[in-house]
Amino acid sequence: MSTQGQSIAEANDWMALEPRLVELARAAVEGVKPAVHVLTHADLAAVAETAQKTPAVHVIYGGYRVAESLGIAWRLAHTWYVVAAVRNVAAIGSGQPARLGAGNLLARVTGRLVGQKLEGATTPLQLISPPSAQYRDGFQYIPSAFEVETIFRKPQ
Repeated sequence: MSTQGQSIAEANDWMALEPRLVELARAAVEGVKPAVHVLTHADLAAVAETAQKTPAVHVIYGGYRVAESLGIAWRLAHTWYVVAAVRNVAAIGSGQPARLGAGNLLARVTGRLVGQKLEGATTPLQLISPPSAQYRDGFQYIPSAFEVETIFRKPQ
């Protein structure tokens, strides 16, 4: 849980944690039927909602804040969203089947990620307050949000 052994460029890479989060999310849903897709922002960018793969877990970078200035280095707190996306048109008016499916899926993935230590991060994944869940036309989206810190160093 550090940047030891990494070059400054590797340690400073904002998106370096994404493949590690994707790997953890995939491990969390391994063997689930029907198969769960684990997708990133790049996978979703050009896909219309009605054409997206479900059930799915979306791993989305949510930005960062400067937690502390250390002169020529900064402690950055990054936010990552993990969103359970389920489509179920049974009882489309209430959305209850979609909510249940997304809720179960998110519990599984959140349980796997919370507290995990990632290479390149200086803190374990901490669960933080997420944005609101959304439901529309049979699609239920329920997010979890995580904060993790890294150190950004000014390149020499």
